[in-house]
Amino acid sequence: MPALKVLQLSDLHVLPHAGDTLLGVDTEYYFARILNEAFQSHGTFDLVLLTGDLGQDPTPDSYRRIAGHLRHYATPCLCLPGNHDDWPLMQRELNADALSCRKQWLFPDWQIIGLNSQKPGSPGGYLAGEELDFLDRTLAACTLPALLAMHHHCVASGSPWMDTMMIENGEELLRIAENYPQVKAITCGHVHQEIAQQQRTIQIVSAPASCFQFKPGATEFALDIKPPGYRVFELYADGSLKTACHRIAAEQPELRLDLNSY
Repeated sequence: MPALKVLQLSDLHVLPHAGDTLLGVDTEYYFARILNEAFQSHGTFDLVLLTGDLGQDPTPDSYRRIAGHLRHYATPCLCLPGNHDDWPLMQRELNADALSCRKQWLFPDWQIIGLNSQKPGSPGGYLAGEELDFLDRTLAACTLPALLAMHHHCVASGSPWMDTMMIENGEELLRIAENYPQVKAITCGHVHQEIAQQQRTIQIVSAPASCFQFKPGATEFALDIKPPGYRVFELYADGSLKTACHRIAAEQPELRLDLNSY
């Protein structure tokens, strides 16, 4: 049995009003459906990890609706910002009861460390000095196996247009992470597709989006017909882990494949 089971969802893009659509998709509907199917398929989780772009043009109400869906499952939830999020607003609306924006979660056998990769005014990512300093200090102080999480990707996804929007100073992140043997994995969102790479001893992965997917390997914006999904981590007391992406059975005929931006 794993010591810890984590559900990662990313890129919800929940809109200002219930029933609103983005690229033809009711993003809130799919977020709620994925939450339900994940808990139905995998049972309880110790933590729900939301890795950014929770809102699209976010408002207090859109974040409150997200909170309402999450509270239904009575599970601790770590909320991290993406480039589409309003971070100060998130910290007001998603930072009470079981929902939290705090950066470190300590469990008996593992630690989860969340970083803010948001670069205000830019779709790309950047880890400010205080984020990197926090990571370095936290890892120096705690030797528990660590899963690092953030919105933007720190290694190339293989989609050239998306890789113009990765973490600018991702090499600094990796340099710090590789200095600490307890860092076992780094996970992100942003790319709306699955990444699964190995960087020395560190697994680097991403979660698919809970709304719509981007086509792997595309040189410019292109949607994929793969259904929405989520990632599950099983973290073991000996520092090992298992992780896999899962997708729901949904064809999304409403998806506007003819559009080239959003």
